[in-house]
Amino acid sequence: MRKMIFIGLLVGLVVLLTACGGSAPMQETTSSKAVNIVVTSNPSPAVTGDVELLLTITDKDGNPIEGAAVNVAADHTDMSGMGMSGLATDQGGGKYSIKANFDESGNWMLTVKVTRDSLDYKEDIEFKVQ
Repeated sequence: MRKMIFIGLLVGLVVLLTACGGSAPMQETTSSKAVNIVVTSNPSPAVTGDVELLLTITDKDGNPIEGAAVNVAADHTDMSGMGMSGLATDQGGGKYSIKANFDESGNWMLTVKVTRDSLDYKEDIEFKVQ
């Protein structure tokens, strides 16, 4: 019986110490993706109607990717059959823009395809329209 009490106390102490222990220090992480895409909009936040999507596209080291073909497709995730697509215009410095008309608010999925020389990268990005 003493053995059972001792084991129970030992297990309880381990659980208590684990719960009270500090967390590991935060580490800076770098993206392992070949391409990083940041999407903003004008107006911000995006609303229904005409919106300019602004894309900043960099490589894994943060260098701008210039002169790429950037195809952007937008699909409303809550309603099927609502979508659009087109080629973004190169603004220089890894920045691209495209005009879109969001006829419904809600959750949209942007599929951005970046192509240049041997680079062929595609990413899905969640986008909210108010």
